[in-house]
Amino acid sequence: MVRTVRPAGIVVGVAIYLLLMICGCQKERASGPAAQAEPPAHTTMDAEPQASAPVASPLPQTTPETPEAQIVPPEPNEADPTIRLVLKFSPGQAATYKVTVEAEKSVEWMGAVKPAGYADGRSGNRVEITFEQQVREVRANGNAVLGITIRALKYLGQTRSEVVFDFDSGRAEDRDNPLMSLMGKSYGLEMSPGGEVVALLDMESVRQAVKVGSPAYSVASKLFSTEVVRDRHEVPPLSALKGGQARPGQSWSDLKSFSFGDMGLKGYERVYTLKQIRPEDGRSAFVEMKAIPSAAMAQELHRRRPAGPPSGLFDNTESYEGRLEFDLDGGWICECDEQMWTEWIIVDPTAEQGAAPPRALKMGARRLYRLELVR
Repeated sequence: MVRTVRPAGIVVGVAIYLLLMICGCQKERASGPAAQAEPPAHTTMDAEPQASAPVASPLPQTTPETPEAQIVPPEPNEADPTIRLVLKFSPGQAATYKVTVEAEKSVEWMGAVKPAGYADGRSGNRVEITFEQQVREVRANGNAVLGITIRALKYLGQTRSEVVFDFDSGRAEDRDNPLMSLMGKSYGLEMSPGGEVVALLDMESVRQAVKVGSPAYSVASKLFSTEVVRDRHEVPPLSALKGGQARPGQSWSDLKSFSFGDMGLKGYERVYTLKQIRPEDGRSAFVEMKAIPSAAMAQELHRRRPAGPPSGLFDNTESYEGRLEFDLDGGWICECDEQMWTEWIIVDPTAEQGAAPPRALKMGARRLYRLELVR
C-alpha cells in the first residue's frame, strides 16, 4: 500500500465530501415511488436499488482477502485431451436455477472524533430469483430459444444500514405485495452454446406485471431491464473462451469494469483457468477465475473518471475471484459465481507524528453474482 501525506484537515474535508455524496445518492434513489430508493441495476452488480417494508437482517458480510500480485496459471499439457466447454441444447430440456446478486457500498469513520453531522452506513441490495428454464427451440446455428419462468423472488434493500424494502414471495405476509404478480410470469431469450445472450424475447409479460406507480414498480422495472436480464443469464467463463475448447491448465481472459459513482471506476482482466476434470458422478469441469487490474482499460477509465476527492489520498485493497462448475456430459451449468470486493482507506497524516490515535475514513464496495442449479 502507498500512503500520501496531506495536511490533517484534509481527512475531515474528504469525510464531509463523502457524507454529502452519500446523502446525495440516497436522495436520488428516493426520487421514485414513495419510500423507494433506486432499485438494483443489474446482475453485474453495478447498481444498488432500495425500497420499504418489514425489517429483516442486514446484508451478509464477507471478509475478502487481498488478491495476488499476478496470476501464474499452470502450463497446459499438450498430451491432455481437449475439453469442449459449450452448452448442449435439446428441445424440451428443462432445469431450475437460482441466481443471487448482491451490491453494497459502505462508509465508516475510524477514530474517536467524527465530523459534525457525519454518520456511517451501508447501502445496497440482495436479490434472489429462482426460475425454470426450458429449451423451446434449437436453431440451425446451434443457438437455443429459452423460456424463463419466475418461480420465486426475494429482494432486500437497505439505505445507510436501515432496511427499506424487504420482500419474499414465499412469505405469507407478502402475498399482497405487488411483486407477487411476477410469480409464474415468463420471458424468452436466445442463447448461444457459448453462453452469450444474443437477444431478449417476449419481455412484456414481466415488464407489465407490476402496476405503474406502485411502491414496488421501480424495483421490478430495474430487475427486468435489458442490461440486468442479459447479465443475469450470460456465462462469462464460456463466452470468453474462443472456439469453446480448452485443455486442463489452459487459461483465457476477458475484460470487466465496475463503476462506483464518485468512488471511481475500476477495470479488471478476468483470467479463467481450466483446473481439473472430476469423473465422479459424471464428468465435471472446474474453471477458476482470478482477476487482475487491467492495463488495457486503465487509460479509458482514467478519461472517464468522475470528479471526486483529490487523487493520491487512498490506500486500496481489493479481491475479485470466481469459479465455474460445468457438467460435461449434460452440457449445462452446475454453479457459476463471482465475488468482487474493494476497499479504500484515507488515514489522517497526524498519525505519522504520533500526536493522537489515527483518524481514518474507510470506504468499501462489494459485488456478488451466483448461479446455482436447483434441479
